[in-house]
Amino acid sequence: MGYEFRFDRSGCLNCGVCMDVCPVHALDMTRPRRGSIESGAEALDGGRAAADDWMMEFPVQVGTCIGCQLCATECPTGVIAIGASAEPVALAATQGPLFGKPSETGWVPLSDHTRESLKEPRGDPWGGAFAWTPARRDEPWRSWRSMQPVETSRLVAPCQEACPVGTNAGLYIGLLSEGRDAEALAIAAEHNPFPSICGRVCTAPCELACRRAELDEPVSIRELKRYAADHGADGYPRRVPAEKRRGEKIAIVGAGPTGLSAAYDLARAGYGVTIFEAMPVAGGMMTIGIPEYRLPKRIVQAEVDRILGLGVEIRLNTVLGRDVTLDDLRLRGFSAILLATGASKSQRLAVPGEDAEGVWPATLFLKKANLGEPVELHGDALVVGGGSTAMDAARSAWRAGARSVRVLYRRTRDDMPAQREEVRAAEHEGVVVDELVAPVEVLQRNGWMTGLRCVRLVASGRGADGRSVVTPIRGSEFVIEATNLMVAVGEAPDPSILPAGSSIQVADWGGVVVDAGTLVTAQSDVYAAGDLATGPRSVIEGVAQGQRAAWAIDRALRGLPAASYVAPWRAADEAVRTRDVRLDLSTRARSEPELAPAMGQSEVSLGLVEGAARADAARCLRCDVVTQCPAVQILSRRSA
Repeated sequence: MGYEFRFDRSGCLNCGVCMDVCPVHALDMTRPRRGSIESGAEALDGGRAAADDWMMEFPVQVGTCIGCQLCATECPTGVIAIGASAEPVALAATQGPLFGKPSETGWVPLSDHTRESLKEPRGDPWGGAFAWTPARRDEPWRSWRSMQPVETSRLVAPCQEACPVGTNAGLYIGLLSEGRDAEALAIAAEHNPFPSICGRVCTAPCELACRRAELDEPVSIRELKRYAADHGADGYPRRVPAEKRRGEKIAIVGAGPTGLSAAYDLARAGYGVTIFEAMPVAGGMMTIGIPEYRLPKRIVQAEVDRILGLGVEIRLNTVLGRDVTLDDLRLRGFSAILLATGASKSQRLAVPGEDAEGVWPATLFLKKANLGEPVELHGDALVVGGGSTAMDAARSAWRAGARSVRVLYRRTRDDMPAQREEVRAAEHEGVVVDELVAPVEVLQRNGWMTGLRCVRLVASGRGADGRSVVTPIRGSEFVIEATNLMVAVGEAPDPSILPAGSSIQVADWGGVVVDAGTLVTAQSDVYAAGDLATGPRSVIEGVAQGQRAAWAIDRALRGLPAASYVAPWRAADEAVRTRDVRLDLSTRARSEPELAPAMGQSEVSLGLVEGAARADAARCLRCDVVTQCPAVQILSRRSA
């Protein structure tokens, strides 16, 4: 088990860049087996030509590869690939040349056998002027792209790069593996004000990028974040309001993940921030859209309280357009206004009969259930959709009294936007997931739903978006008897919050049109971010949008020119660096949280127990160390 170096010899330039950038010196270059044209020498007894000892031919793997991909990244012709191998990787001999006889004692200085010597960690060939670091090739024709200004140079691990807010997952996982839970939480919460929330409901794009999947399965990054938040509470950063407060005030409309994260950053920058929220509770869809049994309200409130503790004011039950207008906010002295009202308007099915009683927009159903309003279902319930909202509606329908719950999805299970953990939890509670089914008509009697006419579909290849292309099967229509239907086929923003005749533009899909770089609308003091500007996204993407908005507002109020946004990032300081790195390369499944029996609104996922958390943290390949340190050493390699 390990990583194997592979390359296409026909495209190799023999440049040796791959050997030079390898941080663990796992590569060497072969020498020609015959004399070169330059030397005019012929091969000697089938061996190397002495005149060509200094030349290089092709790269070979002579040591243990750690899968960092630096060689593949830097290869000028892009012919290198690193793959996982279930079998021990065959290593070539170092190219020497070697000489001498084997030692009877089993150990002799390396210099007795070769002219090569142990290599020191590589420094910066550019001195202090530039940071020498591998970078992405933006265009396939580029062959040299490592010379970057220090201030823009940042090579990060795949998981950190995939995280919309730039969380250094590798570092906090490494700290967890050492039992340093509070320090791990400090890293997880460094740029994300919602580590405990995201540890439960994040879509975990980091796990999709996790390089461990090339060996077996991705590290349980999200669950490890939750473990850090649940067990390392002392590590929450002690944020205090800025001592030098600025005179400008910022108004934020919407207390969801985007609005709250923007308030978090702006308050720390010294601005006075007031949030106006239409609901009686803060949190947006984290509170009214995600059920208690998946994300307890106490968790959301605790994270919100930390933001309010910075001096942020919040006014609940305040609706833009009814209780306050944009002009009112200007008259109250707010220098900038951020619209972050989300996308809570459910899309319709567009089939006959969907106006019958018993047909619910899933977001409305979840809102009523999460706000404690009386919602009681009778008979069988159906849910149309395959995302997180669909899974939440299905599990909530069961808790609201439905006799049975069935989810209908028009594509294959692999295409479902919902995470596998959500589907697993729903099926754990008895929800049936039926794929390749589409509704065609809601049946009703006296205005009340009695069933749903559906058609079976067949998948035929993949579309440009990577999802299955489906077509109806002729003659496959059938009827499912049910009295309740939750429609969860997508959400859209509600532009009715904008005043009539406003110069703020609304896109055809219902969202507010903003400048892609600054998030400013057609009114120079009004910004829009989050689902209102992008369409429905995840909590973590909402947090990232809030950070971008805060950054853009701050630059504008300081009179700074517009610039490209870069997610906050820094290398860890010595106080939180791991003491050592031990890689577990044995094949094993990732740790999964235990699921409790579904009992009302009690949290179902119990998270990882300590042993499972430490074991899964040890599975991390520590790509963050590979990309940030001048030398890497594998200290142990455990087997199953």
